[in-house]
Amino acid sequence: MSFILSRLKWFLAVSLVLLAGCSQSKVTSVHSVNPVVLISLDGFRYDYIEKYQAKNLKALARGGVRATSMQPSYPTKTFPNHLTLVTGMYPSNHGLVHNDFYDVELDEVYDMGKAKEQPLWLWGTPLWTLAEQNNVRSATFFWPESDAEIGGILPSYYHGYNKSTPYQERIDGIIDWLKLPPSQRPSFITGYFSLVDDMGHDFGPESQQVQDAVAMLDGYIGQLKQRLDELPFEVNLVVVSDHGMVKINKQSKIDWQALDDFSGYKVVNGSTQLMLYADKAISQSKIAEDVKRLNAKSMGRYRVYAKETIPERLHYGGSHRIADILLDVAPPATFSDTKWLDDAVGGTHGFNPYRVKEMAAIFIANGPDFKQGLEIPSFENIHVFPVLASILGLPIPENIDGDLAVLAPILAQDGKKAASANLVTRAEQ
Repeated sequence: MSFILSRLKWFLAVSLVLLAGCSQSKVTSVHSVNPVVLISLDGFRYDYIEKYQAKNLKALARGGVRATSMQPSYPTKTFPNHLTLVTGMYPSNHGLVHNDFYDVELDEVYDMGKAKEQPLWLWGTPLWTLAEQNNVRSATFFWPESDAEIGGILPSYYHGYNKSTPYQERIDGIIDWLKLPPSQRPSFITGYFSLVDDMGHDFGPESQQVQDAVAMLDGYIGQLKQRLDELPFEVNLVVVSDHGMVKINKQSKIDWQALDDFSGYKVVNGSTQLMLYADKAISQSKIAEDVKRLNAKSMGRYRVYAKETIPERLHYGGSHRIADILLDVAPPATFSDTKWLDDAVGGTHGFNPYRVKEMAAIFIANGPDFKQGLEIPSFENIHVFPVLASILGLPIPENIDGDLAVLAPILAQDGKKAASANLVTRAEQ
C-alpha cells in the first residue's frame, strides 16, 4: 500500500510539472532540502587554519566535517579547480585545462572569464546549471564562469565578477537571498573571496599580510555562520579552497624566450607550465626530439612531457586543449616572459600537487546534512560535486569523474534522507 501511495505522489508531482509546462507557467521549487552555501577562499592553504589560528574555521570544523586536506586537480590553478569543484570533472574533461591555454579548433587562447563570451569553452555542467535544469533556484555571488550561459542557462541570481565588491556586501547578499520567500529562495548559493590568494602572490605564504588576510576572512566566515544560524531554517555551509600556495623568488625565474628556439610552436606561458602547441607541419619525431633536448636543458628545474607521456595520475590528457609538449616546473622556479624577469613575486601555485604538498586545499562542511566532529583523510576535489548534488536532491550526471561513495560517509542520517527526497514542484501563476 505504501508503495502505491509513493508512486501516486510521484505521478502527481510529475503531472504538475507537465501541466505547468503546457500552460507555459514558470515552475519553481518548494524546497524539501536544506540550502547549501558553498564558499571558496581562494589560495587558502591546507595548513593555514592552525598556522594562523583561524578560530571561526576551527569552530566550524569542530561542529561538522573537516578533511586533513583536499587534493586539488592538476594544474593547481584557480579556474581549473573552481570548475572541478562544481562539475565533479578533472580539468581535461570539463575543458578549462589551465587559466590560459590554446584551443586549436576554436583557434583562440582562453583567458579567465572568457566562457561568458563563448560558452563552448566549458564542457562540464556546473552545479548551478544542474540545479536550474531541475527547477531548483541557484545564486552566485561570484565563482569563476558563473556568469556564462551554459546550455543557455544562468543562475536565478548572479553578479558579474567585480573584484572591488566589498566582502561585507557579499555576505549581506547571501543572507538576503536566503531571506527571500520560499518560492523565490535559492537552494544553492556560492560565494568567492580572493584576499588570501592575492596576499600569497604578493608577499608569500609566510608573510604577515597572509596572516592578516586569513584573520579577516575568518571573521567573515564567523559572521556568516552566526547569521545563518539565526535564520528560521537550517542551512549547510561548505567552505573550500581551490589550491594552496608556496614561496618562490625572482632569482629562480626561467626566461622561456631565451630557453630554446620554439619556431613551429604556439607557446602559452602558464607560469608553472609552459605549453607548446605544435603546428600541423611538425612531425611526431620532431616533437620527440624537442622533448629530449628540452629535458637535457632542465637542470632539475622542470620536467618535459609529450602529451601522451603525461603521468596518468594527473588525469591530464584526452583533450585537444592539452599541449603537444608540456614543461612542468618545480618550485621555487617559474616560467617568465623576458620583460617580467625583474618583477618581484612572493608566492604562487599551479605546481604538481603530488610533488608539492603546499598545493593542498581545505574542505569543511557544517550543517544539518553533515555529521559533527568528524575528521576525514585527504580526498580529491572531484568528489565535492556529487555529495552536494545529492544533498540538493539533484540527479548526478553519469559522465563525471567524482564518486558519491567517497564522501557519502560524511552525511548525517537525516542528510541521507534529504539527499534522496524528491523535490515538490508547483506552477507559479
